[in-house]
Amino acid sequence: MNHLSSCIKRLSQHATDFGASDAKVIPLDLIGIEDEVPEMCKKPRCDGYGKSINCPPHTMKPEEFREFVKQYGHAVVFKIDVSIEDMMSEKRNDAFRMIYEIASKLETMAKDAGSEYSSGFAAGSCKPVFCRGHKVCQALADKHACRNPSMARPSMEAVGINVIKLIRDVGWEIQVINKDSDPESISNVVLAGLVLVA
Repeated sequence: MNHLSSCIKRLSQHATDFGASDAKVIPLDLIGIEDEVPEMCKKPRCDGYGKSINCPPHTMKPEEFREFVKQYGHAVVFKIDVSIEDMMSEKRNDAFRMIYEIASKLETMAKDAGSEYSSGFAAGSCKPVFCRGHKVCQALADKHACRNPSMARPSMEAVGINVIKLIRDVGWEIQVINKDSDPESISNVVLAGLVLVA
């Protein structure tokens, strides 16, 4: 096993050490990138649209992301399972924060192991997770530096990844929820993150 292969295997193992319920190394062709996905980030589905440097329309467009992915050889996808009660309360931001933290830690580990251009992607908008008390995203306002550059990342959906399909293709179960969903019929919610490794 070469150094990079060993590094990637360790990343998936460390993901669970950091709190993920599961993690897998996947081939890049399993990552479906669709032009329509960022459109779902618009209101009324998501209040974060346009409010963060890491949310559409400020992130890479799907066509740009398709080219971006070509410089990588592998990916590690990870998930956490969150109760529907937590997702329907303010605790949801803690769950999203965990995805950001795991993605950031794995990206840093990959870079330290020699994969200099490793790149992490999270779930949801970083604004309510890290800058809830601020009216505007500092990175958007007058192009100042991000308040949380080591943690904030684009979500997978923001760049066009069909996360539901990816989760199912990996072999994990996921229930799609929306405002009309009956909480009593949903056991848990899956949130996922991804790290691309060169």
